[in-house]
Amino acid sequence: MKSGKRRIRKVAVLGSGVMGSQIAAHCVNAGLEVILLDLKSEDAKQPNKMVEDSLKKIQKLKPAPFGKNDFIHRIEIGNFDDDFDKLADCDWICEVIIERMDIKKSMVARIDEIRKKSAIVSSNTSGLPIHEIAEDCSEDFKAHFLGTHFFNPPRYMKLLEVIPTQATDSSVTEFMQRFCEKVLGKGVVVCNDTPNFIANRVGIFSIGSMMPYFFEGDFRAEEIDLLTGTLTGYSKAATFRTGDMAGLDVTLHVANNIIPAIEHDERQQVFDLPEKFKEIVASGKIGNKAGEGFYKKVQQGKKREFLVINPETLEYESQQELNDPLLDEAQKIKDTRERLKFLVNSEGRIADFIWQTQKDLLLYAANRIPEITSSPLAVDRAMKWGFNWELGPFERWDALGVEDTVERLKSEGEEIPKLVQVLLAKGHTSFYKDDQVYDADESQQIPIPPKAVGQLTASEVRRSNTPVFENNSAALHDMGDGVALFEFKTKNATLGFELVQSLEKSLDLVAEKFDALVLGHDGDNFAYGANLMEALQAHQSGDWDKVVEAVTGFQRTAVKLRYSPFPVVAAAHGRTLGGGTEFCLYADKVVAHHELYMGLVEIGVGLIPAGGGTTELLKRAMYKLEGEADPLPFIREAFKVMGMAKVSESAHQAKEMNFLQDTDLIVMNRDLLLAQAKEAALSMVEEGYLPPAKTNIQVLGETALSALKLMLYVMHESKFITDYDKVVAERLAFVLAGGDLSEAQSVPEEYLLKLEREAILNCLKDERTLARMEHMLKTGNPLRN
Repeated sequence: MKSGKRRIRKVAVLGSGVMGSQIAAHCVNAGLEVILLDLKSEDAKQPNKMVEDSLKKIQKLKPAPFGKNDFIHRIEIGNFDDDFDKLADCDWICEVIIERMDIKKSMVARIDEIRKKSAIVSSNTSGLPIHEIAEDCSEDFKAHFLGTHFFNPPRYMKLLEVIPTQATDSSVTEFMQRFCEKVLGKGVVVCNDTPNFIANRVGIFSIGSMMPYFFEGDFRAEEIDLLTGTLTGYSKAATFRTGDMAGLDVTLHVANNIIPAIEHDERQQVFDLPEKFKEIVASGKIGNKAGEGFYKKVQQGKKREFLVINPETLEYESQQELNDPLLDEAQKIKDTRERLKFLVNSEGRIADFIWQTQKDLLLYAANRIPEITSSPLAVDRAMKWGFNWELGPFERWDALGVEDTVERLKSEGEEIPKLVQVLLAKGHTSFYKDDQVYDADESQQIPIPPKAVGQLTASEVRRSNTPVFENNSAALHDMGDGVALFEFKTKNATLGFELVQSLEKSLDLVAEKFDALVLGHDGDNFAYGANLMEALQAHQSGDWDKVVEAVTGFQRTAVKLRYSPFPVVAAAHGRTLGGGTEFCLYADKVVAHHELYMGLVEIGVGLIPAGGGTTELLKRAMYKLEGEADPLPFIREAFKVMGMAKVSESAHQAKEMNFLQDTDLIVMNRDLLLAQAKEAALSMVEEGYLPPAKTNIQVLGETALSALKLMLYVMHESKFITDYDKVVAERLAFVLAGGDLSEAQSVPEEYLLKLEREAILNCLKDERTLARMEHMLKTGNPLRN
């Protein structure tokens, strides 16, 4: 059976612990039907109490497992005694029960008896041999059985390791890889059925290899985290903060489990973690979930401090700053690869530590091929997606230079891994070159496969064609098939004067040469909003005309997105704030990544949404009216969304907040966002797109203004908002009311846009707004003045 014939619509998750319940939640986020089963309670009145309690627990987790809180009600619950027969019509059965082989074997034997012939079954074990779990099952079961190892928390961690056995049908493996990529939004790495697969094998080794430097007193925990964080291409959480986040008990459990399974591993002893670490775990200091691990957060008045554990006393003390001229020099190097190379080739205790830990990692990763996988790329992706490293082990080999590193290793008496020997013997000097990566099976460079089938990125578009238009802030590209891509290039995709002017110019170019336009880029966040520094500098220089033109030009450009003679699709993702949200509001369609943090947050810096945002949210609020319904509650809701600077915690929430509409699309995999946006644009062209006609908007005038002012009075009197919060919010209320009109009436869109411009310019003349902007730029936090 071809993978394209398969369908997964209904999923059963067996086991409602921390992982099982969150996997169920993420499947619901993806729009799947889900049933969650666990042991039957002894309480006859609550047979499903175990599942009910588990779901209550995950509802309290931060960050939230559900895209919307009420998604919890989409999960059908049950127990293994009363509801096991419901598995008969499930397309995928995911087992996430206790990590004991005998219990897992018993469970899959029951599944084998009841599953329909086409159903796929997987185990989420993090270390047990996958093939052994199903060894006593039928041949058909084995053909449809594999491992699916999610990382915690499943909604947010990109990595999913798929582990087929020798008996798994290759079409099942291929289908699950594509399904998990597209429907669940995962970065899938196919692993061999070896102990702890790829990410935990390499990741726990890396953490274990660094622990002696702490427990033997060479470096403090916070010093190791500084040296093994973003400075050297790891994650922001570095080493010990990562341990605290994952749970130190989990780290110890995984390490202990792997030791007896890797008798032939040349570094087996590294997984026998230090005795002092075992004492920390035994004492209950197991990380963030216990409130203390390597670090402990304490609150003293308004001051929050993260204390760090002393390896001798296991008591907590204040952190110390590591000062060294070498670090000052390294921080000047922006490129992580160059910075890593500089540090490794320097002298001193810091350089020695970094070299020794890099050496351990490079040798260990290279020696694991072809044991855990034949693909260096798979190892790198597993570590980047599962541990949030910036550079994978083989990217580190390339950064340091394979030939130079081999010479240094030889001089230190190290044995060179066979993988590296063959690489060099075949005439290759790096694992990556251009768009290719070295493959151990082929012993040659092969094209780098996409992160997901169908992937399209701005960088790929750039490589295919010279930009139609480009400057330091933005570029206009030809995506092919008559679709253009407008790429934001500024840091954090801030929307400065040049970028907005470039977009306005690009709209004219698209009208001449293309059929449709996509707004998007490869950065982590769609847009942080207006460039506050530019606005502040223009105001402080006394160039008020420039400020006025910036406000007018931004609004004009945003509105032009709506009324251009071609469809505009915004590919929104990550933080989409302020003006970024307004660009989306005026696009014809938004194709949004599920992880969308969208909001009109201008009030936090003393401004109001004036790029059409206030007008558009009012228009959408009024569209919700049915019959003789009172419009005031809908206007109040729009007022609260903007006045309280609410930000969605998912694309689903963005729909609730009226930032997205029912016709907008939600994509689970970030890597497929631009491809889906292009497809949406082409569909609109094929349907014979025409820009919408301009229509009047109903406003309530004095009726709404009085009601909104009353809300603000109550909030101010109760100290919920500050004096200046009230002033700015009243300016927002004035626009939403349509001004101080004496009665309700329909007004042109331009009338409301004019009120927006006047309101924001009044804000920009106010010194309290300038104080808020300066404070935000200096501290990154809002000023409550």
